[in-house]
Amino acid sequence: MAMNRVINNPDLVVEDMLTGWLAAHADTVRAKADNPRVVQRVQAPERGKVGIVTGGGSGHEPAFVGYVGDGLCDAVAIGEIFSSPTAKSFLDAMRAADGGAGVACLYGNYAGDNMNVKMAAEMAAREGITVRTVVANDDVPSAPKGDEARRRGVAGEILMWKVGGARADAGGSLDEVIAAAQKAIGNTRSIGVGLSSCVIPAVGHANFHIEHGTMEVGIGHHGEPGIDVRATVTAAEMAELMLKVVLPDLPIVGGDRVAVLVSGLGATPVMEQYILYGEVAKRLQAQGITVAVNFVGNLFTSLEMMGVTLTLMKLDDELEALLKSPCRSVGLTVSGERAARDFSANVQAAQAVTAGGAATGQAAARAAAAARSFSGPTVALDASGDVVRALIATIVEHRQYLSEIDGLIGDGDHGINMAKGFNGCATRLDALGERAQSLPVALEQLSQALMDDIGGSMGPLYGRFFIGFVNTLEPHARMDAALFGDALAAAVANVQGMGNAQVGDKTLIDTLVPARDAFREAVAGGAGFVAALAAMSAAAEAGKDSTQALQARIGRSARLGARSIGVLDAGATSCWLILRAMAQALTQALPQAQSAKIPT
Repeated sequence: MAMNRVINNPDLVVEDMLTGWLAAHADTVRAKADNPRVVQRVQAPERGKVGIVTGGGSGHEPAFVGYVGDGLCDAVAIGEIFSSPTAKSFLDAMRAADGGAGVACLYGNYAGDNMNVKMAAEMAAREGITVRTVVANDDVPSAPKGDEARRRGVAGEILMWKVGGARADAGGSLDEVIAAAQKAIGNTRSIGVGLSSCVIPAVGHANFHIEHGTMEVGIGHHGEPGIDVRATVTAAEMAELMLKVVLPDLPIVGGDRVAVLVSGLGATPVMEQYILYGEVAKRLQAQGITVAVNFVGNLFTSLEMMGVTLTLMKLDDELEALLKSPCRSVGLTVSGERAARDFSANVQAAQAVTAGGAATGQAAARAAAAARSFSGPTVALDASGDVVRALIATIVEHRQYLSEIDGLIGDGDHGINMAKGFNGCATRLDALGERAQSLPVALEQLSQALMDDIGGSMGPLYGRFFIGFVNTLEPHARMDAALFGDALAAAVANVQGMGNAQVGDKTLIDTLVPARDAFREAVAGGAGFVAALAAMSAAAEAGKDSTQALQARIGRSARLGARSIGVLDAGATSCWLILRAMAQALTQALPQAQSAKIPT
């Protein structure tokens, strides 16, 4: 083994870590029986208690798994090192925490987490689980003031979990828990200083570099760049620099009370963390700011990165009381006697909402299906599941082609990952037997397989795309051109809602939007179902082709600048293949009188 590390297989460090973690802390946590990437409190779920869920990439221990415990989180979804958990793991964590009073999912502001949490929350809603979210964005250097929505979540997440967990533990309703957690993160600001890089075991080398004798001010937990790189200074100067960034941002001024959290990033000695805390506390006192709560230690790390983060929360009576309330977990313990816990009001409220909501939702779906009229040729939805088989065959056939395209400006795994997810769907369909003949059922299986098996952003993006079809088609027995148009529009809206990509950014949006618009225009102009499908397929191909001349403005390839010009976008290409295969399969399912064919 080239790396001087305490590991077995570099590809299985997360699994091996969890094995040891669960063995060491079996008195407080356990793995969810059907998903080893979800860890929950041994008492969870508790009837009537609002569930607290979080999740994130591994390598930050004790975050995220270390904050599962009494008065804190009820369940956590665990991702690969520095990578978001899958939507399935987030959903399973929500299931594990749900006691009937709703679930508060409190997580950090990263693209993969945002996508997967949205998908999980949507699937949870279909199961009758109410999920609300609060997104941590406490990292000041990651975006300017006025653009806080783009800031990363860093160690301030710990204080958000503490406040939200305490409110839930005291019997708070979902609205009260969400309000407290939002108030907590809204009053929290953080900054990190990095002194060295870290190495992901499966990669074997650092993905960024900090020269000896320099420090990266404002660094993220994954090595994301900060404000600038400068010569390393003393702890006193470091404290001064960090406070000058975080104090004015709220602002925090003389007369305020604060909580202070100092965390090492993995390799910083605890001795040095306390040296920094002493310098911070001294300067706050000199400005008339009272430190009412403090936490110091390796609380939110980044493998073996050398450096520290500083987090300040501006307190009021509520926040201070919630931070000081008792809790117990591997990552954080506050001693004291837990107050009497009564969740009966939440049980009664949840029963009323669930009963009323389910009845209303079912009635609305039935009414919508009954009221809709159909025009022209239609497809029987309960007998057209083979459309999904056609999509699977297309992606598997073009696996190598998609990976070759991706390898020119990406990491070369798009086709491999897509084929893995689509093949996973084939296995699921085989297990369903005759039920797989239903198009909504088959599409839902495809969505779940992609979210379970595809890493990065493609899993949630395509998963949400196909869920748009499922939600639109499910109440109906047949599909005409108008209903397909509605389903396609819902699917595209789902993808657009998960990110900021626009036409021209060199993404799958460059394929999807022209395809949607072409189908709409064809139907509005009087074209039949098959002709509209042909127009959609042609527009998708033109949209895919347009990406060759574009410079990537979003995603990993955006870092290449002008070097990304001249290459097709892999996501736009796989999207074209999917829409073309869908058009061909639906054409075959329509009456033979509609003889137009989709180009191959």
